[in-house]
Amino acid sequence: MDPDHDLLDKLDRREAGGPTAALALAGELAAIAGIITYFTFTMELHSSPDIARDPAVLVFIVSAVVLGLRRFRLK
Repeated sequence: MDPDHDLLDKLDRREAGGPTAALALAGELAAIAGIITYFTFTMELHSSPDIARDPAVLVFIVSAVVLGLRRFRLK
């Protein structure tokens, strides 16, 4: 193979990120799901912040676990 092509392949692999980047993305998506749940409970359902916090945390945890498992099962 061409040495330049080898270098480009190495750079592509480096840009793709690793498991850390994928888990960070999964954590961010889970946090967004938790925030949406919290604001849905407080604004639309008119619950108190104490009541809305519990389902938001539960949605965050479940989302993080599901996205994390999905990441490792696909590899």
